[in-house]
Amino acid sequence: MSRRDVRVNVLVWRPRDPSAPADLSYGWPRVLQVRSTGTPWQLPGVLLRPGEGIMSAAGRAAYALGLELPPVHRALTLDQRPAAAGEPEQLVIIVDGGWTDGDDVHATDHSTSPCPHDCQHERRWASAENLADEIGTTTALSAALGKTPAFVVGRGGAAP
Repeated sequence: MSRRDVRVNVLVWRPRDPSAPADLSYGWPRVLQVRSTGTPWQLPGVLLRPGEGIMSAAGRAAYALGLELPPVHRALTLDQRPAAAGEPEQLVIIVDGGWTDGDDVHATDHSTSPCPHDCQHERRWASAENLADEIGTTTALSAALGKTPAFVVGRGGAAP
């Protein structure tokens, strides 16, 4: 059996109108992306540790951003990615990281900003329209906005 990594990504989005977060009349929300120097932009995430729960891993990723997960824990999408040259197969789970007005995330539109923690990655708010090649991300964003179903995997502080 080939090796498989399970990656848990957190979708954090910023609506165009914070007073009506699911209103798309002003356009799709922006999505928080991160990258290390020289790597492609992607959703923030972590590899699942042996024996670790999905929401625990999502909590680690949110903590690294200085955020907390919403009280209702939802897995928005699952994406199986085949092994690439020298890399294992990946199962990517995108979890709802909730929406923010952006003031609590150190990133700006159309530019990058360094991480406030002592680490080597940058952050940016990406236009959702530019995520067309990221099928899992656009599907997850649609689910987060309530346009397609999501899977509830637990509620914060309570056993599923």
